[in-house]
Amino acid sequence: MYHPTTLLAATLVLASSVRAIQLKYDNTYDTSDLSLDAVACSNGPNGLETKYGYTTLGTVPTYPNLGAVYTVSGWDSPECGACYAVTYQATGVTVNILAVDKADTGFTVSQQAMDTLTANHAVEFGQVEVSFEAVDPSQCQIPKS
Repeated sequence: MYHPTTLLAATLVLASSVRAIQLKYDNTYDTSDLSLDAVACSNGPNGLETKYGYTTLGTVPTYPNLGAVYTVSGWDSPECGACYAVTYQATGVTVNILAVDKADTGFTVSQQAMDTLTANHAVEFGQVEVSFEAVDPSQCQIPKS
């Protein structure tokens, strides 16, 4: 027999780990030779250059599945290199997105990443609602630091 309070608690735990948010694209993140010096997660103790030796977007293992994420507060944020499993419910597709830059709201990713999520409708849709959850950075091929 299930108790209503147990079911409510389980629902609240699940709801807190998977959330909905807006996702859009910016072709800046499609530029494989873009220097990481152009994004918030460049150098500094938490920077992708410093921690892993990456120099351009194309050298990041998840390229082109990367972009700006609202959790990155700015240069050298502790959230640099965070990995998120992002799902577009209409297609059921999930893509792991690596945080390399700061977004004011939601996720701003490469057009290629959004095309993967939306079955090649990034330009047509412009912006979509996705669900996401933080996952271990190894899911974005980031080594343990």
